[in-house]
Amino acid sequence: MSGKDEKADKMLDTSEQIRTYFYDALNKNSIPKCPRAVALGMFDGVHLGHRAAIMNSAGVEVESGVWACSSVFTFASPPFKENAWELISLKQKKAVLTGLGVDELILVDFESVRQMTPEQFVRDILKEKLDARRVCCGFNYRFGKDGSGDADTLRRLCQPLGIEVVVTPPVTVDGESVSSSRIRRLIEDGEIERAARLLGRPFTLDIEVTVGQRLGRLLGTPTINQVLPASFVRPKFGVYLSTVVVDGVSKFGVTNIGVRPTVGADRPLAETWIIDFDGDLYGRHIPVTLVKYLRGEKKFDSLDQLKQQILEDAKTARAVFLGGGTREGQPGTRPVKAVLFDFDDTLQNRKAAFTKYSRFFLKKYCPSLTGSELEEKVEYMVERNHDGYVNYIEYLKSLYRDWGWEDAPPAEEAYRELQMRFPEFTTLLPDTVDTLKKLRQMGYKVGVITNGPSLNQNRKLDISGIRPLLDLAMVSGDEEVRKPDKEIFRRAAFRLGVPCESCVYVGDHHVNDIEGASGAGMKPVCIDVHGDIPKTLGVPVITSLSEIFELLKQA
Repeated sequence: MSGKDEKADKMLDTSEQIRTYFYDALNKNSIPKCPRAVALGMFDGVHLGHRAAIMNSAGVEVESGVWACSSVFTFASPPFKENAWELISLKQKKAVLTGLGVDELILVDFESVRQMTPEQFVRDILKEKLDARRVCCGFNYRFGKDGSGDADTLRRLCQPLGIEVVVTPPVTVDGESVSSSRIRRLIEDGEIERAARLLGRPFTLDIEVTVGQRLGRLLGTPTINQVLPASFVRPKFGVYLSTVVVDGVSKFGVTNIGVRPTVGADRPLAETWIIDFDGDLYGRHIPVTLVKYLRGEKKFDSLDQLKQQILEDAKTARAVFLGGGTREGQPGTRPVKAVLFDFDDTLQNRKAAFTKYSRFFLKKYCPSLTGSELEEKVEYMVERNHDGYVNYIEYLKSLYRDWGWEDAPPAEEAYRELQMRFPEFTTLLPDTVDTLKKLRQMGYKVGVITNGPSLNQNRKLDISGIRPLLDLAMVSGDEEVRKPDKEIFRRAAFRLGVPCESCVYVGDHHVNDIEGASGAGMKPVCIDVHGDIPKTLGVPVITSLSEIFELLKQA
């Protein structure tokens, strides 16, 4: 649980898109001068490996109260002559980067820098132009003319200029190194679920809907048509189970990617039949999430055969996404396929984390406080925080008033710092990692659904190190819907490709978690981390995560 006031979710969140600059020979002087922490790389997918490097560029304090601008410096287009390279649209990239705490995206024209030596790049761009105080890159980063510089070169050249260099080691998922090239191959082979694990999010096509031949409407299976850009990775041609969000509501369907061999197409298309939906989506950007590869693209002898196959595909989709045997919104009895968790006070001890943060905050801004006086104020901050169910701006202002704190930092500035710093004190429960690993080893899909601002909650998930253990991480600040609304639970289940009734959901809040999950048709389990939850909720109550395994035996 996290964040009661919806306005708090939106503050300093993804609604505030990052600043974007284009660096080339003509407008390179348009980038304002300020201290920066710069992430360097391709970032063509912003996958789990990229996230680790970018995270090191956010929340860097140059001196007390002075924050380095978090920047991502990358290419506007591929520095090699290769089509089908992009794994994410620019719009999606900006949203993801904002959730990571990045302030600005600098897109560089490759021709403007391709002839630069490593020395010139560090001196002229990083030092002189960007005023970099820290640079972050992956272990395999190359730069300079003909890729002559590497991470060691970067360290050597930056050290005498007073620029800190942070090199991120390889990130692995299930023993496999995460890389853009590996993710592309998986997508091209139709291994969408595996690709999503390495990306750290579902693979989604965010493309404008165009007018097609309207053949689907004639067949009774109307589709939305999206032309795949030449620069975008080509998923394996064939039919996929898919899910979309239309006007805030999750829908499921089937998506054909290819050239429509039965009727023909002059370029690769994504055609999605959104089942149980009828409406005009022309001209809109509708994100289509590919969930599972179903079958290869096939040429049929007649339109009747094509229609029959589409109807069979739809039948399969209904079975996967809705299951059967129960009415939607009612907990079912189907076998459990996925275990989902709240984050705060479920996977982490939020009270312990906020206690640590409060002590850090007071030592920084009230260094004269010591001993019992310090601990009394720490306790006061924790108690008044109400487990995060506050509007933080008002919370901070009330502290200032109660303490008569005249030289306190502005509440807006302190809240920004809290967004960046509090996640650094994330305190996982002792059995969190082992439980997540064991669930995956047992074949369950594993995910998190958490309320809260994108920046705060995404940083917690990244800093905690559990994101590589998850099949799905859903933050309300990214979705514009929050628990206990059943929509966020349905959306999570759809993206995992399982019915709600095949999901167990573990959380600590009787409304947001227990009632919300139950209302969506999931099997709720309450976890009592602090020993203060009544045992009269009418659902199983556990005191440690490891107890979930005994419940799964009974499910």
